This record gives sequence, structure tokens and C-alpha cells, in this order.
Amino acid sequence: MTGVFAASTWWESVKGPLADAGVNTIVGLCIVFASLVLISFVISLFKYIGKLDKSSRKNEAGIAPAATAQATSAELNIDNFELVAVITAAISEYEEARGNFFKDGIVVRSVKKIS
Repeated sequence: MTGVFAASTWWESVKGPLADAGVNTIVGLCIVFASLVLISFVISLFKYIGKLDKSSRKNEAGIAPAATAQATSAELNIDNFELVAVITAAISEYEEARGNFFKDGIVVRSVKKIS
């Protein structure tokens, strides 16, 4: 009879800390999932940040006169072939400065203007 009594007292002494550990586990999981939902919500708002930035740029562009935009394009009256030649020369100098020499030369396949 003493073996059964000892086992029941052992279980009574372990039951309290196990219950506390279970509660801690559940609370921790709830906190993790709540933070994941919050992060997901913040990431979903990123698409609106770009739209706000574009609208503020449009407002600023509307304030500036159109004559200045034409003046800057007139100042930069560079032919596309000249622009490609300048970019190619800059890439060649950069690579030669780093020690990369091209036997057949550099070939620029395409240049895309980003505005």
C-alpha cells in the first residue's frame, strides 16, 4: 500500500508545475501568432507607402513650371549612341581598375533609362 500512496503524492507534486508549464506554452504560442498577424498586417500596408510617395511627387511636380523640365532636357541633348559610348567607357575603366581585363572588349547589349 505504501507504493500506491507514494505514487499519488508524486503525481500531486508534479501536477501543479505541469499545469503552469502548459499555461506558459499556450500563452507563448498566442503571443507568437499575434505578432505574426501584426507583422503580416504591416507588410500588407507596404503597397500603400509607394502610392503615397508617388502622389506627393505628383504634387511637387505640379508646382514646378514646365519650362524648367524642358530646359534640363535641352541641356542634356546627348545622342543615345554617345550615351552608350560613355557608359561603356565608364564600365571599362572601372573593370580595368579592379584588374579585370577583357580580351574581346566589352559589349553593351542594352541600356534602359530609368526615370
